[in-house]
Amino acid sequence: YIKVGFDTIVNLLIKLLCEKGYDFTAQRDRLFCHKLAMDYCYVALDFEKELERIQNLDGPLHKIKLENGTMLELGAECIIATEVLFNPGLVGMDEDSIVTLFNGKGFGNWSRFSDVLLVGGCAPRLNGLCERIQSELKEVDKKYVGNPIKLIRANL
Repeated sequence: YIKVGFDTIVNLLIKLLCEKGYDFTAQRDRLFCHKLAMDYCYVALDFEKELERIQNLDGPLHKIKLENGTMLELGAECIIATEVLFNPGLVGMDEDSIVTLFNGKGFGNWSRFSDVLLVGGCAPRLNGLCERIQSELKEVDKKYVGNPIKLIRANL
């Protein structure tokens, strides 16, 4: 199993926002950042291309007015935070990524599986997650012809 999950995404989002000068250190701020991650973060199919696209925009991806009247501007944080699922080294973790789990370390020959199910509270809400995993699995094994990845929301 992997030890990188939605809490890791939220922690990285908080860190990135604090680096931009926002103060999200209280517990209620963490809950707010959890909601931000659920509503605005997404998985980029091609991280480098999407990062470049966002950096070339004239303004932020999203502007959100905070309770205190401050405008929160979200940009590349929306994809950097979720990239930790594919590159745990972003937060200094020496852990397997989602794709590494399928690529021999977790299941051995994963390509023999016809379906991949991702179960959990946040997985169904992260736009682009299925497509990115599918793309990376195809890249790892050009013979991959598995069915589309399915997400199931379940409380475990």
